[in-house]
Amino acid sequence: MLSIFVETSCNRYNRDECVDCHVYEPLADIPKSDWHMTPDQARIMAEKISQIGVLNTLAQQEINLTGGEATQNPHIVEIFKIFKTSTPSVCLHTNLEMNSTSSKRWLRLLEILKEGGRADITLYPTAWEKFQKPLLKELVTLQNRMIVNVIFENLTHLQKQIELLMSFFSKEGSNFSHVVQLLKVYDDKVSWLVKNQPDCDEAIYTNHMGDTEAFAHDEKFTLGLSLLPAFKVDPAGNRSMTSLAFPKDPYLIHCPAARGSIDIMTITQTGDMTPCCDVGNLKCQPKFGNLLSDTADKIMAKFEESSKKMLAGIAKNQENLKSGQSGTWVKEGIPPYCG
Repeated sequence: MLSIFVETSCNRYNRDECVDCHVYEPLADIPKSDWHMTPDQARIMAEKISQIGVLNTLAQQEINLTGGEATQNPHIVEIFKIFKTSTPSVCLHTNLEMNSTSSKRWLRLLEILKEGGRADITLYPTAWEKFQKPLLKELVTLQNRMIVNVIFENLTHLQKQIELLMSFFSKEGSNFSHVVQLLKVYDDKVSWLVKNQPDCDEAIYTNHMGDTEAFAHDEKFTLGLSLLPAFKVDPAGNRSMTSLAFPKDPYLIHCPAARGSIDIMTITQTGDMTPCCDVGNLKCQPKFGNLLSDTADKIMAKFEESSKKMLAGIAKNQENLKSGQSGTWVKEGIPPYCG
């Protein structure tokens, strides 16, 4: 999959058309003049993607347009159409935190859905009742599949969010009964942990959740559920070593790119490429070229060069973990939570 940042502003505090807006720290270095990807930039990227085998292969899986808040970009419909020429599947990620169905952002999203796109969302409990819930009710009638990201700070926080989703889908009719069944499985497992091991570590949590299905499949509607522990991010955009949900142990990302396999590529609107879906890893210094300014040959050379650098940095991270120096940034510029 290619994950492409098309917008910097996240729209968490000023809804619809932001003038002054919070920017998520890993994106803070991007000047306001470059917050919106332009259609011209999208065209350059789409052309380069078709020229580079690895990127083209990833694009055929899916291109995910994200940010920031992708619907904040006034050019997002045109950008969607441009990337749709490179792949059969383009998804837009949104916080769905919009004032109403008359919002410009909602109207942009509708246009993308009409053109064959899909919207995935991140659930925000503070925005659920007033903003997300009414629009999600509309959204599930307009598309037949969706991934919902659930970011949780602790197990009780996770439990409450699953309950919100379960309550919502249980009122949407028989077409969603299979979704409710899957959410009930999650609810039972998380509720047991909340009651019996509320302060468990990640290993206990992972073992208890076991091989619970991530998708509720049906021809009428398919829901994917992605449960993600939250992290603190410092003003410089660096992610903490441990998650808020499981603070006892380092939360490590295993990097396929350092081992020669590129499974995902994140591309910022400035063109920089990082082979990871973790937004905190935008601070990873070995870049895999710039999709806007580099030639295809230069990008491929960067792939090889940066993979070697990442492998060396990860080896040092593992040594630091063993020696009690976790959290130390190595000279290769690999985040200390990459292993």
